[in-house]
Amino acid sequence: MPISFEPLAPAHLPLLHRWLQEGHVRAFWDDGERTADAVRAHYFRVGRDVPGFVFRVDGRAAGFIQRERVTPGHEFARWVAPEGETWGVDLLIGEADLTGRGLGAAVIQAFLAHLQAERPALRRVLIDPSPANTRAVRAYAKAGFTPLTRLRTGDGEVQLMQLDLPAP
Repeated sequence: MPISFEPLAPAHLPLLHRWLQEGHVRAFWDDGERTADAVRAHYFRVGRDVPGFVFRVDGRAAGFIQRERVTPGHEFARWVAPEGETWGVDLLIGEADLTGRGLGAAVIQAFLAHLQAERPALRRVLIDPSPANTRAVRAYAKAGFTPLTRLRTGDGEVQLMQLDLPAP
């Protein structure tokens, strides 16, 4: 099952907009009102420092993943690695028929291999699913993440999880 990643581009807007309307996505990734203009304004805003990517599985556009460096002042800053870089990731599987097939763990592992190749100082990855999103929590555990703590954030309660990576 080949997995590839494309930087989010304006041409992906209709796809991302459609995915963000899906019930299985909105249940755990609800950024509020999601018109095409709101999606464009959010994901393509000038100065946005959270690169996003569309991922493909066997050549089919399947979902979206984004990454963000955890720096001082970030809400997860107290959980950074003692040395090296810490990044946060979020992902959604946009196509409903691709959920429940074990793709989440495979996508995360492939994405982290790319991220670590690009950022050799990467030592810790954080992810923050809703505790109610048991599929995501299981997928991240399968990818090697371990629970850290439950937190209340601006997006509600999250299960913060970490994955420590060895130096390349």
